Amino acid sequence: MKLFLNFLRQQVPKSGSEVPFYYQQSIRINDQMLAIYLFLSFLLISWATRRFFWLPILFQGLLLLKLYFQKRISVRLSLLAYTLLVFAWCWWYVVSFGWSQGGQHILTVLILLVFFCLYEPPLMKLAYFLAIFAMRMYLFYYGTSHEALIALDSFSCFLMQMVNTSAMFLILASCCIVYSSNLQETERQLLLRNQQLKVQAETDPLTKLINRRGFLSLMNQYVQQDPQAMYCVAIADIDFFKRINDTYGHNCGDFTLQKLGTLFRERAAERYFVSRWGGEEFCFFFPNVNIDEAGQIVTDLLLEIRRTELEYEGKRFSITLTAGVEENDYRSPLPELIESADRKLYQGKQHGRNQIVV
Repeated sequence: MKLFLNFLRQQVPKSGSEVPFYYQQSIRINDQMLAIYLFLSFLLISWATRRFFWLPILFQGLLLLKLYFQKRISVRLSLLAYTLLVFAWCWWYVVSFGWSQGGQHILTVLILLVFFCLYEPPLMKLAYFLAIFAMRMYLFYYGTSHEALIALDSFSCFLMQMVNTSAMFLILASCCIVYSSNLQETERQLLLRNQQLKVQAETDPLTKLINRRGFLSLMNQYVQQDPQAMYCVAIADIDFFKRINDTYGHNCGDFTLQKLGTLFRERAAERYFVSRWGGEEFCFFFPNVNIDEAGQIVTDLLLEIRRTELEYEGKRFSITLTAGVEENDYRSPLPELIESADRKLYQGKQHGRNQIVV
C-alpha cells in the first residue's frame, strides 16, 4: 500500500523536447521491431490464407510514418498513437483469426512503455493500464464467444502463435535491456557523483588534506572497530604564522599551508593520517603506534620542515612547528585524547615553540 501511495505522489516533469534518450531509444526499437513483426505477419497471413490482406501493410505504413515524425511530436502524442495502433491491430487480428493465435500478446508491451514514460502523471498511467487491461479482457471475451472470420488449419495456427509469442518476447526483452541498462548506468553515475561529493565535503580545498569533519569520522571508525586498539593522536601548529601573513601577505600564508599539506601527504606512507584541523593547525592519527614511535615520526617531520627553505615570489623563508602527542590510555574517549594533545601543544608554545611535547 505504501509503495502504491508513493507512486501516486510522484512529481512529473513537463513534457518537452528534452525526452530522455533511453525512452526515445525504447520507442524507436518498439516501432522498428513492430514494423518487422507486421511485415512477417503479412507474409504469414497471405501464405496461410492464400489471400492478400492490405490491413497489415496499412498498419505498417502508419507505424513507419509515426517513426519518421518521432522527433517532431510530443511524447504523449507518440505514446497515444502507438497505443491506438496496437489496439487496432490486436482487435483486427482477434476478430479475423481468433483468440488462440496470440495476436493480443503485443498489448503487454504497452504496459512497459506507459509506466516508464516520465511525462505521464501517475493517474494517467493507471488510466492507460486500465485501458490496456480492459482491451485485453474484451478481446478475450470476444475471441472466446465469437467464431473467427477466417478459419486456419492447425499448422498455420501454430506458426502464427509462434510468431506472435516470439515478437512479444523479443520486444519486451529489448525494452527491458534498454531500461535496465539505463537504470544501471544512472545508478553508477549517481554512486560516483555521491562519492565525489563526499570526497569534496571531507577535503580541505586549500591543502587537499582531509578536513576536520572527515578526519573525525575516520578516527571514530577506527576506534569503533577495535576499542582496545593502540593508537596515538597529535596536534601540530605553525609557529608565528600570523607573522608570515603580515610580512609576506595572505597568499604566501596559503602557499605555506599548501606546501605543508603536500609534504605531510608524501611522508605519510601508511604510517599516519593527517588533516587540516583548522587555520594553521594539523591533526595526525597514528594507528597501531605507541607514543614513542609517534613522537619519533613527528620529530622527523618537524626536523625536515625546519631544514626546508620555502620560496614565494622571490622571497625565501623557513618555518617551524610545535606539536603535542597523546597516546590512547584505553579510558578516555577520543575527543579527550585530542584535547590532551592540544594542551601539550600549548605547553610547547609557552616554552619556546619549535618543539614536540609527548
